[in-house]
Amino acid sequence: MSNTNEKYVFGRSKMESQRLDAQHSLLVKATQNTLVHPSIPKENVISVADIATGTGVWLRDTAKLLGKVNTTQRYYHGFDISPDQFPDDMGDIEFSVHDITAPFPKEHWNRYDLVHVRLLVAAIDEVEYKAAVANIHQILKPGGFLQWEEIDEVTYKLENNTVFEEIWRCFDSSFKAEGKCFQASAKVLEECMAAGYSNVERLAYSSDWDNNLRPDTEARFVAIIETLYASLLLRSGQVDDELAASKQAGELIKKYQQLCGNGNSPPVKLMRVVAQKQTA
Repeated sequence: MSNTNEKYVFGRSKMESQRLDAQHSLLVKATQNTLVHPSIPKENVISVADIATGTGVWLRDTAKLLGKVNTTQRYYHGFDISPDQFPDDMGDIEFSVHDITAPFPKEHWNRYDLVHVRLLVAAIDEVEYKAAVANIHQILKPGGFLQWEEIDEVTYKLENNTVFEEIWRCFDSSFKAEGKCFQASAKVLEECMAAGYSNVERLAYSSDWDNNLRPDTEARFVAIIETLYASLLLRSGQVDDELAASKQAGELIKKYQQLCGNGNSPPVKLMRVVAQKQTA
């Protein structure tokens, strides 16, 4: 379990990297395999940045999707607040340590056609979204696109589901206590509008479009309860120690699995904000 004094809730072990890569696969499928939103012209995307890149899995898959532009090699750069999950073999992808809430080095300004961000709801404070959105605006080329994805409050808003009601309660109270924003995608939308982006959209996707995703979805929610739920119980002082947090998480997982066995298996809901930097 993570250190309760650290800003980043999750650990950065090899197991955590594998968990995040598995989550990536599910989220791509949940968005009907749209790694890059259809409104973003792929032929114009030459340089790509991925923030909170982790292992760089999104960049690797996107590089396969986009391929080459005629004979021109596209450029890919992953940024993360820590290098601990960067791959040993980086291939053609560049990696840098950087905090999204701080301005990027000048060599990255006006450099990227597409900047991708994902899953920072538990990592940055509500007051930091304004700076994050502004910093991304600075590294986008005129006419470039931001694509930001979150699993946030919308995912856990389910009626008559006691497990998700408890997850929502824990996340909402814990994030508020830490100054974070459980309504992350709505906050990104708000800050994009305020920063002068154009063509700003907030979109919702759900894994229930494909029944074959149900086993993966159930496994991801179990992982969320084991990690984020248990960590937030401890960080917020709702339990006394890691053992108590693990025990409470285990009890909630049993309830969740019982609900799934009775046919009450919720989908993963992913929120996506797409915005464009104005050309002038």
